[in-house]
Amino acid sequence: MGPGMKFVICDDEALYRQLLHEKILQDAFRYDYEAEIVAYGSGKELVEAVSKGDSADVFFLDIQMEGESDDGIKAARELRRMGINGLIVYITSFIDYVQTGYEVKAFRYLLKSQIAEKLPRVLEDIRQELTDKDYFFHTGGERIRVDRRRILYLESVRRQLHLITTDKEYYYYGGLDQAQRELGEGFLRCHRSYLINMEQIRKVSAVEIVLETGSRVPISRSYAKEVKRRLILAGF
Repeated sequence: MGPGMKFVICDDEALYRQLLHEKILQDAFRYDYEAEIVAYGSGKELVEAVSKGDSADVFFLDIQMEGESDDGIKAARELRRMGINGLIVYITSFIDYVQTGYEVKAFRYLLKSQIAEKLPRVLEDIRQELTDKDYFFHTGGERIRVDRRRILYLESVRRQLHLITTDKEYYYYGGLDQAQRELGEGFLRCHRSYLINMEQIRKVSAVEIVLETGSRVPISRSYAKEVKRRLILAGF
């Protein structure tokens, strides 16, 4: 599936460092990719290594470590301050920390009690995010390729889809259900007629989502509960 990925695990409990290490290696073997894994026992140790030039594609950060309040949160802030754009997955024993990922745009949120059950899906999302960057569709007899990271949202208009990116707009025949399946977990259905890129979210209210460009997309009542659930799991 192309080049490998580098993972960082930062947790003060050796049990969870080992569990994550084993599960990532199993996933790499199953899906045939190279996985380099580095583990740290504290956020301070991680930040020091990154300041010396180390980095990774994915950071699994324990939110709360012994002796250091909100250690994973502080580490994430430092990573972003240093310009590190790797995916951040917060891991924790406590559901109370569910809102902590917003400012660093955490990719996912994982409870330690659910690692065995939920980590495979998180790793699937990571593989898709890091390896499947392009979205393809046909319009005007042409096959168009769009970097899905640049997609803001899609709107269903009669039998057509209106796809809006950060710099262009397209119309093509298709259904929103199919587009949602092809674009994957990084996209959120917030309305029967709208599908948004979660990476482009700036803020959320009860009735609408504001994207980084200032575009406003409605949240319909029938999708509100699922939108709230997905945003919580993503750390918003």
